[in-house]
Amino acid sequence: MTTTITPDTIRPRAAAVLRRDGWLQGNYTSNPPGKTGCCLVEAIGRGAGLPPLTLASKKPRHDDADFIARWNAAHNLMDEIATSLGRNPEDDELSPKWWLTNWNDTKGRTVEQILAVLEPAQENA
Repeated sequence: MTTTITPDTIRPRAAAVLRRDGWLQGNYTSNPPGKTGCCLVEAIGRGAGLPPLTLASKKPRHDDADFIARWNAAHNLMDEIATSLGRNPEDDELSPKWWLTNWNDTKGRTVEQILAVLEPAQENA
């Protein structure tokens, strides 16, 4: 049975990545020995089942429909989160990826804030 990947299926997986591996600022992922962690964007990519650093790159040329579906769902989630945090797609020159990278790296940001943006979007009652 194949699971359809959507922003809502990525959210809990990305949060689990951060809880398991840790969160960091200033880089997509850690690579020094003994240090672990990743940023929000990398956690979203891993939560979507994409290879490491895939979202840090330009859209790869890929013929695999499953890969493209995961890529698109991850980008849709980044857009949803950036917009919910105040990114105005009409005025902002930064893509959602870069906007979230800057937001992740803001001095004083906490892992609790990062995890909170991965909570499922609340429906307006």
